[in-house]
Amino acid sequence: MNKRISIFFPTASVFHQRIFGFLKISFLRHGFEVSGDCRLLDADEMNIWLKEYKPDVVFEMNRVKDEIPLLHELGIKHISWVVDMQGRSESEIRGSEITYTFDPNWEFHFDTGGHTEWLPPGVCTDSFYFDPNTIKEIDFSFIGHIPYPWRDFELSRKIRHEEREIYFSDLLASYVAHMAKVSYKQHNHQKCVTVIDDILTEKLGEAVELSKDMYYDLLVRIKRMSNRTELIDFVLERSKSLLIYGSENWKFWSKYGKYYSGFIDNTEEMRQLFIKSKFNLHDGVGFHFRSIDCLASGGTLFWYDDNGGDRFDEIPVLTNTIPRRGLHSFFEPQRHYFEFRWESFDAVYEMACERSQQDCKIRQEVTDIINSAHTWDCRVRKIIQDLQRF
Repeated sequence: MNKRISIFFPTASVFHQRIFGFLKISFLRHGFEVSGDCRLLDADEMNIWLKEYKPDVVFEMNRVKDEIPLLHELGIKHISWVVDMQGRSESEIRGSEITYTFDPNWEFHFDTGGHTEWLPPGVCTDSFYFDPNTIKEIDFSFIGHIPYPWRDFELSRKIRHEEREIYFSDLLASYVAHMAKVSYKQHNHQKCVTVIDDILTEKLGEAVELSKDMYYDLLVRIKRMSNRTELIDFVLERSKSLLIYGSENWKFWSKYGKYYSGFIDNTEEMRQLFIKSKFNLHDGVGFHFRSIDCLASGGTLFWYDDNGGDRFDEIPVLTNTIPRRGLHSFFEPQRHYFEFRWESFDAVYEMACERSQQDCKIRQEVTDIINSAHTWDCRVRKIIQDLQRF
């Protein structure tokens, strides 16, 4: 197998640069020639890049091969790591020889035309490790993005079909009302799109194609907004000892601005926060960048399992059933990390406090699990193994 790879991440954000760097180092360790950038190239730029660096394979986060047809024309192998759907439907995730999914649920809803598999993030244990001398200074911390609150110009966007029109705010209200009656775990991405189409048909007489930003707002943004505001509200009822880090959008939520402490732009500051916090809050996909970094740092992970999370018992795929995967596949809930629902928070919190006497033993167990299966080197070995199929 030839060993030249070009890696592209969507943006030059600190986060993308950090993960890009970890992957680059790991591929170099495995004897690869590595090129790449923290941006996605257009067709002309990609053509020039391929002529200069001559990669055998292109690895991109959040772009699939059908979105850059030049790679088909030139016969370049492509790996896509889909971390964010970005308003796309499952049917648009196609074309790559290898498609990795960030969410363990997505694998069973994609028909990519190639090899498709869940690939959770890894961790750099040189950057995230435990310091036993760190003193707990804060009850709760949260690291993560929150969307900007709805603005008038967004709510007043018009959706038209022939003589009829509605505002985006009308569609939003109907969609939120519908989803409040059902569980998100029963709705994959395509089912949510069907709900939107049904509402549009009712209001306009026919389902119309929405812009990408409207799909993103409905399919991703509102869930992230509701999950994170509910999580923070719930914690604030029990403690005001809270630090929030992430995008500056937190400042525009009047209720949370005073808890916002800025954007963490280096791994050491993040590692220190994980250890200094009694409980590190997490929501969404259980096996996440911040959750594995927290565990590697010896922090106590407190995961809001909003919909049953990764832990559905099984999912039907044709005539088969496939067990669900996630954090619980590798770590023991309520021992290596803590997961809670609203009704179980107080009991889980009490359990977590009582477990503090076993910290040294438990941390060693977590360290052993991570070193054996969840470093970035482990992820790169998996990618190389999969590449040998082609």
